[in-house]
Amino acid sequence: MMEYDWLTSDIPDTVNAGCDKRIKKLEEKDDREKIVPMNISIKNIQGSKRKFNVNISTSLRLKDPSIEWKLKLKDNYTLSSNKNVEIEYEFELDGNKKRDLGLEIDTPIGGYEGDELAVELSIKSEDGINSYNKDFKVVLVPVIKIAKCTIGKELDIAIDLSNHAERDKEERREGNQNAENEVMAVMSPYEIKGYFFIETMHADRVEVLSKSIRGFKGFVTGDIDISEIEKYLTPKPAVSGLEMGSLVEIVEGPFKGERAKVTAIDAAKEEVTVQLIESMVPIPVTVKAEAIRNLDKT
Repeated sequence: MMEYDWLTSDIPDTVNAGCDKRIKKLEEKDDREKIVPMNISIKNIQGSKRKFNVNISTSLRLKDPSIEWKLKLKDNYTLSSNKNVEIEYEFELDGNKKRDLGLEIDTPIGGYEGDELAVELSIKSEDGINSYNKDFKVVLVPVIKIAKCTIGKELDIAIDLSNHAERDKEERREGNQNAENEVMAVMSPYEIKGYFFIETMHADRVEVLSKSIRGFKGFVTGDIDISEIEKYLTPKPAVSGLEMGSLVEIVEGPFKGERAKVTAIDAAKEEVTVQLIESMVPIPVTVKAEAIRNLDKT
C-alpha cells in the first residue's frame, strides 16, 4: 500500500482479473461484468477548500479488437482498442475532508486470456502542492470454479464436461478461428466428494455446456485461488498410508478381489509385497501399490 499524508492507494503495478459473468444480487437478476475496484482515497490536508484534478488515459491490447471494456469515474466510459480515452475530472474538498475516488474497471464478458488494459493515472491539487502519478495495467486471467456434482461420479462428469467443451470449440472455430476451449483445465481429486475444479475464462459459457451433462449441479458461488488447491496438484506416493501388516484388497491383476496382508513395502519402486489371506498355502505376491486398496483406511 502506498500512503501519503494526503493520499492512500493500494493499486499494484499489475492487477489480474477474471471476466466471467456474475450476479450482483440474485433478486435483481443483474448480469454484470467483473468489477475491479481501484482503491484510492484523497484527503485535503489544508484547512480551507481546495480543488483536485484527475487525469486518466487508457489503451487496450486485445485479441479481439471488437470487445469493449468499461471504466467508471463519476461517469461511465466505454473503452475500445481503436481509440485512446482521455478522462478529465475535477472536484473540491473542504478542509481536512477525505474522499474515495471511486475508480472502477469493468472487465468484459468474452475477453481472452492475456487481454490487457493499460492505465495512466494522475492526481494533482490545483494549487500544485500535492501530486500523484501511477501507471498500472489490468490483465485478464482464468478463474478457478468449484463445480457441484453427483457424489461418486466426479471424474466421469469432469471428463464428460471436458469432451463437451472440446466439441464446442471445434464447432465454434468454423466461424471464429480464435475460438478456444472454454474448459482450460479440470481436476477431480480423489479426496473430494461431490465437487471438482474447473479453470476457465468464461464460467457462464461452461454452465451452458454443462446443462446436458447428467449429474452436473452448477457452480459454488465465487472463485478460488490456486493456492487453495495446490495440495491436490502433487499426487501422493502410491504407498502413502500403507503399513506393515495392513489389510488390503487386490484390485488389479490375476488376484483381483483377493484380500491380503502387507509384508513388505518398496517405496522407491512403489511396489508392495502381500500375503494372500485366504490361500491354502502362504503365497507372497509383489504388486504395484496402485493395484491394491487399503482396507484399514476405509
